Amino acid sequence: MYFMKKLLAVLFFGLYLLTVDAQIMRAQEGGGVFKGDSTTFKNEVQIKLDGKTTYTDYKIISINNDTTIVDTTLTIAKDYKFNYIRKDNFELLPFHNQGQTFNKLGYNFENNSLFPTIGATAKQYNYYKVEDVYYYDVPTPTSEFMYRTGMEQGQVLDGYLTMNTSRQFNFFVAYKGLRSLGKYRNTLASHGNFRASFNYHSKDNNYLLRGHFMSFDLMNNENGGLTDASIAYFENDDPNYTDRSRLEVNFVDAENMFEGKRYFLDQNLTLFSKNNKLEEHNTTISNKLKAYNSILKKIEILKNDTIANPKKPQISTAPRKPNGTKKTPQKEKDVILITDLIKENPISKTDTLTKETPLKNKDTIINLDSIRAINIKKIDSLSIMASALKVDSSDFVPIDKKSDYSLKIGHTFMYETQHYRFKQAAVNPFFGEAYEKNIVDHTSYQKMNNEVYVQFNAPLLGTLRAKTNYFNYNYHYSSILYLDSLTIPDRLKGNAIAVGADWNTKFGKLYLNADASSILSGDLTGNSIKAFVMFKKDSVYSFKGFAEITSKTADFNKLLFQSDYKKYNWQNNFKNEQIKNVGVEFSFKKWASINASYNIIDNYTYFDENSLPAQATGTLNYLKVKVSNSITFRKFTLDNTVMYQDVSNGESFFKVPEIVTRNTLYYSNYLFKGKPLYLQTGVTLKYFTAYNASAYNPLLSEFVLQNTVEIGNFPMLDFFANAQIQRTRIYLKVENFGASFTGRNYYSAPTYPYRDLTVRFGLVWNWFI
Repeated sequence: MYFMKKLLAVLFFGLYLLTVDAQIMRAQEGGGVFKGDSTTFKNEVQIKLDGKTTYTDYKIISINNDTTIVDTTLTIAKDYKFNYIRKDNFELLPFHNQGQTFNKLGYNFENNSLFPTIGATAKQYNYYKVEDVYYYDVPTPTSEFMYRTGMEQGQVLDGYLTMNTSRQFNFFVAYKGLRSLGKYRNTLASHGNFRASFNYHSKDNNYLLRGHFMSFDLMNNENGGLTDASIAYFENDDPNYTDRSRLEVNFVDAENMFEGKRYFLDQNLTLFSKNNKLEEHNTTISNKLKAYNSILKKIEILKNDTIANPKKPQISTAPRKPNGTKKTPQKEKDVILITDLIKENPISKTDTLTKETPLKNKDTIINLDSIRAINIKKIDSLSIMASALKVDSSDFVPIDKKSDYSLKIGHTFMYETQHYRFKQAAVNPFFGEAYEKNIVDHTSYQKMNNEVYVQFNAPLLGTLRAKTNYFNYNYHYSSILYLDSLTIPDRLKGNAIAVGADWNTKFGKLYLNADASSILSGDLTGNSIKAFVMFKKDSVYSFKGFAEITSKTADFNKLLFQSDYKKYNWQNNFKNEQIKNVGVEFSFKKWASINASYNIIDNYTYFDENSLPAQATGTLNYLKVKVSNSITFRKFTLDNTVMYQDVSNGESFFKVPEIVTRNTLYYSNYLFKGKPLYLQTGVTLKYFTAYNASAYNPLLSEFVLQNTVEIGNFPMLDFFANAQIQRTRIYLKVENFGASFTGRNYYSAPTYPYRDLTVRFGLVWNWFI
């Protein structure tokens, strides 16, 4: 990781030097271009900055081709996302140290994959999935840096640089590094995420290619939480233990690591497109018009050089005679200015010539009538060329994207390696008996997915895509485990072939989307049907609805696991999880937004009170309703989000708080003359009702069921003062400032206290070169 940091520092520095010395031209719609360079090179094109390029030209493109823009504004939503995962964590409860895991206050069962994961879900909050890596299209080199202080010796820095080397090609590099010691013993977090992406399209847009590389190493020291005695000291607010590092923990010699690499490539080729043919036609007409106008300009120059202007006599600047008097100027009617017609006998642009003017070669005499005749011949030739082009601006054909017919073929490739490790210097009774004195657990997972698709676009049909997937996997350990009554294999290895189709279209303000996939053969089984509908009335209101039915294999760590601890070895043959959900979202700009979902899950898999995988025999029925609204009065705003949850069936193995709320009262205004600074300052209250929250198991990096300890029913009060100065956003936050007077009963999970009063500082800075 240290080597990666040095490499990234050199890379960023070198790229910035490159962009300073050789910035690339970026043409814009409407004729604007951005300056490329201040240095001089052979065959260089000088480019000037044009004000027609705006912030909307800085585009961020998702894997699903949803496009947003680089946003440098300061909003309350940005404050909610100013954390190390850079996402709104309303439904999450963070542990005390930055870089540790989160406990869940709410669950999301949407957009399920047919293919199982490695598990270790508590380690994956800082892991970038395929859909978390973005692609860019920017007119000038663009960068962003995010910095935030950590807990007790540490910080997080997340930065990226992206630039277009041409209108067709863009590349992006980013690195997120995190290190934070933490207030409690053995809670160091050290994370590294490197991402690099590129995207390319041909000039005629018939071929598109994009891809990315991602590597990560997420290491955490683990302490197993506070001992019973330390919990008493903490809750009684014993003054001898205000220094949290003095509190005893269950162990101080363990760490877990989640690391890996991913290679991703997506490409498609347009076999036929009505609009592409029209664009080719319009490009040909445009090129002819440019050539025609160029010829007319040359003819005009020749005409001006051929015809003398008798009304404006030339002033001779010929050399003086030896006696100091000027030469007598020639007659006005015989004067003509010659520019570039006689290169072998250069004449100053201000020299005057008569009908017979001697040149440097005294044997050569230029006759003006001959020059006129030469120019007239050139004009005649150019006129013939212009008439031969046979072009008119009326030849342009208007292009309507809604009426396009096209046929594409495409291919997507993904290969990823993942490793989960747990190490402990000595056996600890916290996890039971062990086979070895030193614990070294290692789980490996390699997966490859190849997808081939055919996509057809039509005006009424929309976009219809048929796809075939070949998925290969190898989840494994180093050896087979032979027990007295059971043999546990060393791997789950196989493949699966899946077919499917997706469809999306638009009728006026109505958007429809559907997706269906099924595994036809191989070592896995599963299927999925998803539907989505949206109606949007400008910016006034919108409605969204979705439904999903999925059958999927449980995560691999629930099916097979090996450890040096005897208890943590198993092989299971669980049934597929059957997930059904439906949801709606109403959004009214001036009032509120309402989001509701209802989930029905059969064969739900989880880790029980003994940290062993289990499958529910009953059905889980889970309702979640979330309401958000903002009320503004003058410079003050009250922003509210309230979530209600109900588990009507399955409450014995699925635990969530009934109410979660977040309420922020803040003041916003521009300060000082000329409005150089925009300020947002206020207080955020977050609260959730008490419930039997899941316990954290650091050996598995999973949350497990427990029914003995309730957490919650305490307020989390944060004060913040955020400011924007040009493209820089500055964040100052005092977290849990009510800790001293609300009581020391705040926990993120049983035996894991939530953070005490903490002052944090950070900023986000965008550069547009």
